[in-house]
This record gives sequence, structure tokens and C-alpha cells, in this order.
Amino acid sequence: MKPLRLLKKAVVLATIRIGWLLKPGLVTRLYAWYLRSEGARIEGMPNYLSARIWFDGTDYSLITLGEGCTISSNVRILTHDAAINTVAKELGLFFDPPRIRIRPVRIGRYSFVGTGSVIMPGADIGPGCIIGAGSVVRGTIPPLSIVVGSPGRVVGSVEEYLGKTGATKPGTADA
Repeated sequence: MKPLRLLKKAVVLATIRIGWLLKPGLVTRLYAWYLRSEGARIEGMPNYLSARIWFDGTDYSLITLGEGCTISSNVRILTHDAAINTVAKELGLFFDPPRIRIRPVRIGRYSFVGTGSVIMPGADIGPGCIIGAGSVVRGTIPPLSIVVGSPGRVVGSVEEYLGKTGATKPGTADA
């Protein structure tokens, strides 16, 4: 990483961590600005980005965040996986250059990612999803799904969940 880029990252992330204690909404805007400046695709403005998210810096352009998404604390968003390069050595295989799987990650608009989740390379989370705390997400997650666990599995739909809470769509009468 170039020295000026490294300095920028250090200053912005330090400001984010301090600012989070004072004004979380401002932190979200600053974090979105920083990610955009590094090449990430930020569609509109996220609802909330915790100061304690770890974005894989391999290539920020591989990360897309949808309008209104919420990403909680201690979430890791990965765009690369070097596991095969490491374990192949046990079989006597050495790769030059190293074999590293690099895949984009997308978090859909108005999706919620719970604390401690890990978003794996290639994950494509559809709009309006709830990712439960501590989930490990990979692959394509259909819109309006609820995902929990490690590995993450779809356990329900947001529409069913909202029905259980008694929420109604605007303009509809309660039954």
C-alpha cells in the first residue's frame, strides 16, 4: 500500500473509531465516503456502518453496499481466500504466483448484517435480508431471507417474520 494511502486509511479509521463515540450517523457518512474513495460501490447511503467493521482491502472495488443497509459491529467482509495456497503445500504443491480466490461481495439494499458475522468471498446478499449475529454467509441469498448459523442457512422470510410482529404495509388495514 502506498505511504499516502496508508496514512489516509489510518487517519480516517482513527477518526471513525473516535467519532463513533460521539455521533454514529456522521461516522456512517465518513465511512461511506472513505470506501467510495477506495473504489467500493456504495449505492446511495447506508443506514448504519459500525466503526468496527473489517473490510477486506484486497480490492475495495469488489465490495458493493446497497442503499439503506445496516452493518453491525465486528462484521468481517472478505473478498479473498488464500486457503488453497496454504493447504496445497501439504500435498507438495507450490504455486507461483500464489493461488488466491478473489470474488466480489454484495450486500443488498435495506439488508441487515448482525454483529460478528463473516461475509465470505462471492457472497451476494439480496435486498431486504436479515443476517443473524455470528452467521457465516457464502453464495447467493435470496431477497427478503433470514439467514442464521455457520454455515449460514435460510431459515425464514422477512415477510413471515414481520407478520409475526404485527407489522403491516402502509395503506393496508389491520385484519
